[in-house]
Amino acid sequence: MGEHLRRYGPVRLFTPFRMNATELGRARLRAAGVKLPADDEILTGAQLLERYLLPLASLEELSGAILEGARVGAIAREGFTKGRSVERGGGARADRPFLLRIEDSRGPRLERADAVIDASGVYATPNATGPSGLPAIGEESLGALLEHRIPDFLGEARSRYAGKRILLVGDGRSAANAIADLDELVQSGEKGGRTRVDWVHRERGGSAFSPIPQVELDQLPVLRELDQRAVKIARESTWIQRHEGATIRSYRVLPSGQIEVTLADAAGKERRLEVDRVLALVGYRPDLSIFRELQIHLCYASEGPMALAAAILSSQAGDPASAKGCLDQVPHGPESLKSPEPDFYVLGAKSYGRNPNFLLALGHQQIEDVMTLLGAAEARLNAATR
Repeated sequence: MGEHLRRYGPVRLFTPFRMNATELGRARLRAAGVKLPADDEILTGAQLLERYLLPLASLEELSGAILEGARVGAIAREGFTKGRSVERGGGARADRPFLLRIEDSRGPRLERADAVIDASGVYATPNATGPSGLPAIGEESLGALLEHRIPDFLGEARSRYAGKRILLVGDGRSAANAIADLDELVQSGEKGGRTRVDWVHRERGGSAFSPIPQVELDQLPVLRELDQRAVKIARESTWIQRHEGATIRSYRVLPSGQIEVTLADAAGKERRLEVDRVLALVGYRPDLSIFRELQIHLCYASEGPMALAAAILSSQAGDPASAKGCLDQVPHGPESLKSPEPDFYVLGAKSYGRNPNFLLALGHQQIEDVMTLLGAAEARLNAATR
């Protein structure tokens, strides 16, 4: 349950609890006697899981409905391949159930379903660190020396990072979180004080991090404080060496166990440096492989479902200068969640594809919208069979 929030672990969310829970969920847990966080309380990913999602999953009405330790490896329409729209004899794809390949400790098996909601997120599928979105040469050989999520520098990850030379890649809020936490590691003294960071990020005309809409800084104090703190650390700290605008060409693991990293500047001039670990906080992308056999129309840019991606683009008037942040995002209604594959829906962060502006409250509304669609479909079926 909530594995991606578990992996987010000790990192604080930017939004208060009231924005990350539904009225229905809170009411149901209060009725069950669960003590909930205050509406304005800022939780970590792990706390949201432990104090909200797990209690919800333990409710009696969900008994037997949640299967943990399992993975959906692939989804198809029974009796159809991707390219077949009509079965011999005339049956349409919508008339046949979905076929899911489920993998767990007992091995793979097939299960059927009338409708499928893919809310598997993006946090398990990180972007690559090389040029133009490609993996750098040798990236796949780094193994455990490369991490894609914010570690608990002062906890379980301390031994991996304290006193080491680290290559940090990225310039979003995850990188800001990492820099703020690394500063605490450095200030902790002893071995942590010898920690050094080479930071590779995009060229932004002197700005260290990707810009944030002012409205978000005004309305989310945690985000504003993080932004101010990380910018100050990046400007003043001697333990950070910035490589602004550099591109990572390759990695090579040396006999010593260190990693030789080849960087190239905007003019193509290369330089090499040696580090102990790579922390790549460069965003995430949807795993499209699980519905490869379904007829899904995806956005050519974000890889989110096309109907929703088009609605998001339309709300921004197609003007890149009007691009909105998370708090400016709005639900786009049930129709935006439909795909060419009947009764298959992509919800949550995965519905935004590579667009990082998803907000959890949008996912809650998406669930209500899909339930409306499924309810309408059931009503039509009942009417047709009377």
